[in-house]
Amino acid sequence: MASRKHHNQDAAQRRRAAGEAAESQMAFYLHRALGDEPGVHILNNRRFVDPHQPEHNGAPGVCQIDHLVVHRRGMFIVESKSATGVVTVRDDGHGGDEWTRRYQGKEHGFPSPIKQANRQADFLRTLLNRHCESLLGKAPTGIRTLAKIINGTDQRGFRFMPIQIIVAISDSGVIRRIGGWKEPSEPFQIFVTKADSTPEKIRAELRRHTPSLSLLVNPDSDYGVWHMLPEETTRVVAFLESQHTPRVANTPAVEASPPRSEAPKAQTTERTTLPAPDGPACGSCGGIDLAAQWGRYGYYWRCGSCAKTTTMPTTCAICGAIGSRGKIVRIHKKGPKYFRHCEPCGIDELIWAER
Repeated sequence: MASRKHHNQDAAQRRRAAGEAAESQMAFYLHRALGDEPGVHILNNRRFVDPHQPEHNGAPGVCQIDHLVVHRRGMFIVESKSATGVVTVRDDGHGGDEWTRRYQGKEHGFPSPIKQANRQADFLRTLLNRHCESLLGKAPTGIRTLAKIINGTDQRGFRFMPIQIIVAISDSGVIRRIGGWKEPSEPFQIFVTKADSTPEKIRAELRRHTPSLSLLVNPDSDYGVWHMLPEETTRVVAFLESQHTPRVANTPAVEASPPRSEAPKAQTTERTTLPAPDGPACGSCGGIDLAAQWGRYGYYWRCGSCAKTTTMPTTCAICGAIGSRGKIVRIHKKGPKYFRHCEPCGIDELIWAER
């Protein structure tokens, strides 16, 4: 029984590590391909909390998004999936989508990432629309009357903002579409694709969003109708950054030391202090009563609340490099402190200190 429990814990650790690696790889692809694109903003691992959209139990609503790409004519939500085997998607018989993945020789169902991302899109639109007066201006003079008739106000809003969905499967995964299943294309194209192809899909869709502001430019499509001015796009991105609410955890800040080539040999000089994005928490119950330990797969935390284990992440928060088996990025201990050392950028991040 104990052996099976340990096996399940190890499997959970590997899945969490794979998920972190997939998100880091996707962030790398997006920033490398679109980081210099004018008017395009990339936000990774953002968590929004809105008490005006409560959960079923009355708690404030929470929306966790892997990757959000903001542009003048809408947004893209990129949902990263770390599946390394075969991922199958088929019609559920009611116009929706049904997903399974193959693991240890068996098919296992999992929730539709398209439906999940659609819920995130609705959450974002509602959050933004409540602040539209401070983020967007009024409709242009020539169409204010039409806007009042359609929307009841000439204040531009986010209700019709295009938010396109991309489900990005790990590069080593295989996508199998059963029965000729195709991604929805109305009103805007959705994609299920490999991670490394995601930036190309976004580039192609950006070209489809015509720069024309005319309501008659493309009567058969909603592409190009909704838009933001450059300064409005900047305000929206700043607002979303201000609304990012990391999960609360009682953890120290991340300390980054300078590259080895610049650091004095006899001492470590602090270069900067970076806030921990979420802070360590149990991957099973979310608890923060953690104790650091060493095991077969390296350093991990054991939760005092549920006794489950969580692997210390080996993904550099600065450059996104991913460690494996003590290479590239590794965890090491100095007294009561645990550091994540990144070889590519030569820094040590303090990720844990024993209390």
